[in-house]
Amino acid sequence: MSDGKYYWLKLKRDFFKRHDIHILNGMEYGREVVLFYIKLMLESIDHEGELRFSERLPYSNSMLANLTDTPESIVDTSMEVLQDFKLIEIDENGTIIIPKVMEMIDSASDTDEARRSRRYRERKKAERDENVTEVTNERDGNVTSVTEDVTERHESIEIRDKRLEIRDKSIERESNTLSHCKPPTVEEVYLYCEGRHNGIDAQRFVDYYTARGWKNITDWKAQIRVWESKEDRKDIDL
Repeated sequence: MSDGKYYWLKLKRDFFKRHDIHILNGMEYGREVVLFYIKLMLESIDHEGELRFSERLPYSNSMLANLTDTPESIVDTSMEVLQDFKLIEIDENGTIIIPKVMEMIDSASDTDEARRSRRYRERKKAERDENVTEVTNERDGNVTSVTEDVTERHESIEIRDKRLEIRDKSIERESNTLSHCKPPTVEEVYLYCEGRHNGIDAQRFVDYYTARGWKNITDWKAQIRVWESKEDRKDIDL
């Protein structure tokens, strides 16, 4: 859709009250699935509701995990659930199709955006001119007072912006901290797997994710359950 327009996704106020979304939210990891679904819709806006890495290569689950900054175990679950709920489709070539996206896209041309920006600048200029006229009609003492007030206001804005910057960095650090789980010991993994009778090699599990820095793993027990399903399918490439 590179046609000189801006596109955005319109979510209705009752989006989270929709029957399918409401049911998803109530499932285990349902909120993560819904968030992943919204991220997919946003990524597909420029491609008319379709997602594909390139003409020759479709997205894999691991690629989608990196694209949406979502743990791969959540992506695996989400892709299956979203297909079950008919919220996404995958064609024979591996292209991901999100049917409802085209109904939720709105746009504005560059011309419309430029026109709105010009009207806003003109209105602000008129307000500034009016303020200057009023100030110049005041006594010199009042002019000085107004100047000092504007200076204090600018300093206050700078302080506020600095505080917001510090807050955003703090939130980002907290988010990075929460995005990784504390790596378990081999003994912890062994005891958990023993309790589930899944036959997973605890040492292999720990070595596998230690070599990858435990990236995108927020819940190692959930990842073991993913391994269980892959073991059942004899899927060697875990």
